Amino acid sequence: MNWDAVSAIAEVVGVVAVVLSLIYVGIQVRQNTTQIRQDNMLQTVRGTLDTNWYFHRDPAAFEAFRQGLKSFENLDPKNKAIFHSILVDLAFYLEIVRNMEVSGLVDRTALETSSRFFGAVLVTHGGREWLKFAQDTQPMPVAALEYLQSVLDSEGKQIRPITELQPWFSADNE
Repeated sequence: MNWDAVSAIAEVVGVVAVVLSLIYVGIQVRQNTTQIRQDNMLQTVRGTLDTNWYFHRDPAAFEAFRQGLKSFENLDPKNKAIFHSILVDLAFYLEIVRNMEVSGLVDRTALETSSRFFGAVLVTHGGREWLKFAQDTQPMPVAALEYLQSVLDSEGKQIRPITELQPWFSADNE
């Protein structure tokens, strides 16, 4: 028996085994990354939907939100607090999506959709008033507030207000 030939065959088999192992690991990493991205998307969407359910189902929150879109400054203190809390929650979810998109943990479309939705709130009169208040009081990181302002500055004229997208929030529906 030629030991040099056996050794060469063993080396080739070893190299093939290593290559196949690396391919398998690559497939597993890709599948794991896809699963993480889906889980992250589900988690952020669930948080936004929970906030939406809150102000759609609770009559006081609904009215505070609806009136806040009309004018944040004209709300009484209790309704101002409700409106502010809703927008801070939604803004934090948007910031989470933005950070995850930058890290590659969610698709760009998730950020675009979230930005468009929150932008639809910000383009209302009350949304703009709230943003000025938030920029003054900084209830969230400055970078998040700067991003919100950039959404208004870059896309504000193309974004339809939430009162058009969801007409039940329009003050005309009183």
